[in-house]
Amino acid sequence: MAPRYREGAALSDRDEALSLIDELVRLARVGGASRIEVQTEAFSVAVSVDTVAAPAPRLAAARSSQPAAPATKRVHAGAVGIFSAAREWSRGDAVKGGVVLGAIQSLGHMAEVTAPADGKIAEVLVTGGAPVEYGQALFVIEAQ
Repeated sequence: MAPRYREGAALSDRDEALSLIDELVRLARVGGASRIEVQTEAFSVAVSVDTVAAPAPRLAAARSSQPAAPATKRVHAGAVGIFSAAREWSRGDAVKGGVVLGAIQSLGHMAEVTAPADGKIAEVLVTGGAPVEYGQALFVIEAQ
């Protein structure tokens, strides 16, 4: 039987690093900084953000009247191996957070791939039986 991931389970080192970089970029943009650096004993990260002049008020008003694009989340491979889909997934399929989308077989071990949030499948980036690399994007989920 394949192991199940617990809600609130620790993220991998790579997921933590990507989350840190995303947060640093957000902070730089919101705070108006052009560069933020973080250094610890384990790693160092430097994020540079190109600053762009604020758009003319008329353009800003036109943009704000457009509906915001839906938030998307990518589902990444947590291991190297062969991907097996739990079923034939298609664009527009509804998923619940925690639902098993498939599994990655590696050295006799099956690592489950789960949906990170409720939503619908926006893109299927890999088919069943395909080899996948660690960190490779497998699905794009449009969060609801």
